[in-house]
Amino acid sequence: MFPRRTTDHGTKEDESGQTHSRGTPCPFEADNFPIGMLGTCCSLRGKIAAYELDALGEDNLCERMYQDMTAAEALAFASELGAAATRLEVQHRDPGVAPRGAGFNGIWDEATKAWVWQGYSTFDDAIATIREGARWYEKVARLGFGVHAWY
Repeated sequence: MFPRRTTDHGTKEDESGQTHSRGTPCPFEADNFPIGMLGTCCSLRGKIAAYELDALGEDNLCERMYQDMTAAEALAFASELGAAATRLEVQHRDPGVAPRGAGFNGIWDEATKAWVWQGYSTFDDAIATIREGARWYEKVARLGFGVHAWY
């Protein structure tokens, strides 16, 4: 996920993937958001939050993580992500029945023709990842940027 300055009509004005000029401090430096292999200092490795949303049955929110957004859309989406995290926490209050998060380190099983996951995130980790995504979307939007979903 990259911040991208857009007009009200969604027209791209900036392709740098940053919210600041070169040589000026990055406003995301202290946030420690996960950055993908080709990300900028202002980007977010949003794929992980999308995987967690998918694992927890939040298909609509997961799909929207793969869409570009204007600043206004990103701000509204941040609220939706936060609300979903809160709703899921309330729904799964009893830690004994909380669902697991996304699977990682998959190995293709040729016999069953399916991925076999070596590990899963915990429910708490999944919620924390979704909240982290919400904070990133909100910060990007409040800085006046939209989002380019690049995976």
